Amino acid sequence: MTPATIRIGAARIGLDDVFARMPFRFGVVTIEAAVAATLALELTVEGRAVTGYASEILAYKWFDKRPEKSAADNVADLLAILQDAVARAGTFPEGDIFTLWRHLDAEMRAAAEAQGHNDLMAGYGTSMVERALIDGAGRALGLSLHEMLAQGVTGLAPAAMFPELAHEDPMAALAPKPLDRIAVRHTVGMLDPLDGGDLSDRLDDGLPETLEDYLATGIRYLKVKIAGDTEADLDRLRRIGALVDRMGRPVRLTLDGNEQFASADAFAGFMEAVRAEPLLDTLRRAILFVEQPIERKAALSAPLDPSALQAIGLPLLIDESDDAPDAFRRAIDLGYQGVSHKNCKGVLRSVMNAILARHHSAARGVALFQSAEDLSCLPIAGLNADLAVVASLGIGHVERNAHHFFAGMAHLPPADVAAGLAEHPDLYHPDGRTGGRLTIRDGLLATGSLQRPGMGFPPPDMDARTRPEDWSFDRLARRPRQKKEP
Repeated sequence: MTPATIRIGAARIGLDDVFARMPFRFGVVTIEAAVAATLALELTVEGRAVTGYASEILAYKWFDKRPEKSAADNVADLLAILQDAVARAGTFPEGDIFTLWRHLDAEMRAAAEAQGHNDLMAGYGTSMVERALIDGAGRALGLSLHEMLAQGVTGLAPAAMFPELAHEDPMAALAPKPLDRIAVRHTVGMLDPLDGGDLSDRLDDGLPETLEDYLATGIRYLKVKIAGDTEADLDRLRRIGALVDRMGRPVRLTLDGNEQFASADAFAGFMEAVRAEPLLDTLRRAILFVEQPIERKAALSAPLDPSALQAIGLPLLIDESDDAPDAFRRAIDLGYQGVSHKNCKGVLRSVMNAILARHHSAARGVALFQSAEDLSCLPIAGLNADLAVVASLGIGHVERNAHHFFAGMAHLPPADVAAGLAEHPDLYHPDGRTGGRLTIRDGLLATGSLQRPGMGFPPPDMDARTRPEDWSFDRLARRPRQKKEP
C-alpha cells in the first residue's frame, strides 16, 4: 500500500481532571492531581472524512524541571504548546503522515526557544498531532497500527533522516505480529510503601498498596526509582531485595536515575557502593539497565567515560535526553546503549529508534535496545495507544504506573468507561469505585483487543470534557469524594 494522503482540518481539545489514588513522587515533585488532554482532529484521509484522537496527561515537572516554573506554569505551557501545534498543523497542505510530522516537528522546534520551551516540550505537541493523524488514518482505512506500519501507510522513510539506514528494511524492526501479552514492569516510586510497616492506614479500596502486595500478585518486573542519596537509596534497595528474596521466584528490575547524578563518574560511585554491599548482590545481578541517571544538560554533552561505564557495569539508557529525532543516534556515538519509548516523544521516532538500534547493533557488535517506559499513561485512549506501539515494536515488558497511582477510569466520562469495558474486556474489568480498572493477571497485560482500526481504542466522548478556556489549575485542589463499592 502506498502512503495515505491526509489533509488536516479543525481540532478540538478536551480536558479531564485526574486525582491520584496515592501520591506519586518522581524527581523533585510529588503528584496528587493532574489534568489529561484529549485531542480530536478532523481529517480527510484518501478523500474520506474521519476524526483521529490522541490523549496524554500533562505531566508537570517532567518535561520542564526548571525550579522557577511552578506546576501550574508547566501545565499552562504544555496546553499552549498543544494548541500551537494544532494551529500550525491546520495550515499545512495535504501530505503523508511522515511528511506532515517532519514539517510540524521542524516548526515546533524552531519556535520553542523563542517561546521559552525546551525540545522535549515541543516534541510533546508534535506527538499529539502525529498520534491523531495515525489514529485517523487507521480508522479511515480499517487498519491497525501494526498493519499501517507494516504496509507503509505512514510514509515512514528513515533514510531521509539517517542515511546509514538506506538499505535497512524499515519494517524489520517491528514484531512479526503484535504481542498479545506484555509483562508489567511495576513502578516503585520514591514515596511508595514497601510493606505494611510503611502504611499508617490502608486505603481500603481492594487493590494492592505496597510493593509486597504487588509482588504477591505475580509481578515479575520492577522499575525502581532512586533519589541520588546514596545511603537512603542503599537502605531502600536492601529492603526491596529482602522482599524479592522472600518471593522465592525470579524478579528482574531496572533502575530509574531520574537525572539525579551530575556525571557518569558520580553514578559509577553509587554503583560501586551497591556492588560493595553483600545484601544487594542478588538484586544487583537482576538489574537489566539504568534509565537516565545523568541530568539532561550533561547527559549528551560528551562521550561517556569508558572506565565509568566499566564501573557501572550496566547499559545506560536515555529518556529525558531523548528530546529530538536524532537524540538516540547521537547517544549511540557517546556510549549509551538504550533509549526509551514513550508516546509523548513520538510514535514514528520510536519506530526509527528501533531501526537504529537494530542497524547499529549489527554494525558495532554492541547490544543496543529500546525499552518501554510510562508517563502515567491513563485509560483509555492514552494507555491503549501506548500499548499498541509497544506491542507493534515487540517490547516484552513495559513500565506501567497509572493503575497504581491513579483511580482507574474515575476521571473518564461514563460513555468512555462503557465503551472501554465493552470493547476491551481483556484489558479492563468493571470496578464499582472507579467504573473500570486495568486487568493484570500473573504480571501480564492481555493486549489482543488493541488490534483494531486506529491506535487501539474507541472514540472518546469529547462533549463530556472541559474546554481549555473553561479550565483552571485550581480545579485540581477540589478532590471529589470517593465512591463506595456497591
